[in-house]
Amino acid sequence: MSNELENFKNIQKSLESMKFNFSETYLNSIKESFEKLNNIDYNILIKNLPTTRKSTSKTAIKNLKTAFSDGNLNLVLGAGISSTYGLPTWDNLLQRLLLKTIEKETDKATVLSKFFTKIFNPSPLIAGRFLQESLVDKEIANKFEKEVRNALYETYDSNAESKIMDEIIKICVAPGNSPNLDGIITYNYDDIIESKLLEKNIDIPFQTIYGQGINPDNKSLAIYHVHGYLPISGPINSHNAITLGEFVYHEQYNDVYSWNNIVQINKFRDKTCLFIGTSLSDPNIRRLLDIANSQKTNRKFHYTLKKRPNKNWVKQKLDKILEDNPEIFNEKVKAELDFDEAVNFLIEMYNRFEEKDSESLGVKTVWIDDYDEDISEILKKIRE
Repeated sequence: MSNELENFKNIQKSLESMKFNFSETYLNSIKESFEKLNNIDYNILIKNLPTTRKSTSKTAIKNLKTAFSDGNLNLVLGAGISSTYGLPTWDNLLQRLLLKTIEKETDKATVLSKFFTKIFNPSPLIAGRFLQESLVDKEIANKFEKEVRNALYETYDSNAESKIMDEIIKICVAPGNSPNLDGIITYNYDDIIESKLLEKNIDIPFQTIYGQGINPDNKSLAIYHVHGYLPISGPINSHNAITLGEFVYHEQYNDVYSWNNIVQINKFRDKTCLFIGTSLSDPNIRRLLDIANSQKTNRKFHYTLKKRPNKNWVKQKLDKILEDNPEIFNEKVKAELDFDEAVNFLIEMYNRFEEKDSESLGVKTVWIDDYDEDISEILKKIRE
């Protein structure tokens, strides 16, 4: 203990020499943390974490299979399913669009746009507002959407292979008097699903819904692009407005009776949804799930597929935190910290955090290890 106190005094002197104005209470809390490191019982800590109603993949598949057979299953898709085809992440899309605003010297602009997004990590809505104001041209109709479309498909590889997409297409064309799948809600702008359905050359009717007044045909599989639709080719008009800037987002948020909000509320309330490639972090999606929950007459859950945190990745992150904060986490502290137990606890805490949050929205979490393999296998079991 004397060594710990000596270390603490040295740290305190270092902090004082650096002119940091830390309170005595704060410094005492650091000292107490050092003294308690050897006494951490992770089993007790885990027991004190919020309990959740976990859903195994077996239980989830059983319930999803039933919903599919009854024609009540909807797929809710996010950006994760499009990345395999070379479509950009949000960061990369933002970089490409920022480049359009400063492209006088292309090489420098490319580097600077990357630096900007990496350093400042701008909010999607704020960045969208900036881009929308910068790229709109009153003399060119729908210039903003056209620029986004160009950036979106810049590195598109139509020949790329995706096990997940293969299974999505198969579940769309499963045999039956009508499509067994109730519908698809996608937050993506792209038309990859439509293109892949056409490539199969199978007589399965589908309809792309992306604007007010486009009414679904009861005999067709409806594909709802609730954040907008930018097909790789063809005309772009006022119906193709996308949810990227705050203008459109605020319209959707304020008008709960907009077509895209109504579609989501109805599906979230009355059907069973399987979320793939989306994090459930969008405030409007969360709000719509809450509204649907308040209107439900049953306690059926939706499901979301999430990849477990990689233990090695967590170790690396924790190790970097320890290395980057030598004034607090000295060698003795690191030596007394049971690294593996700490990592396991942090992962379990994260899992419980995610499960509890999703559960509050009426969505159960199913953990997977391999994104492409595990999701495609789950989809296969649902349709078989």
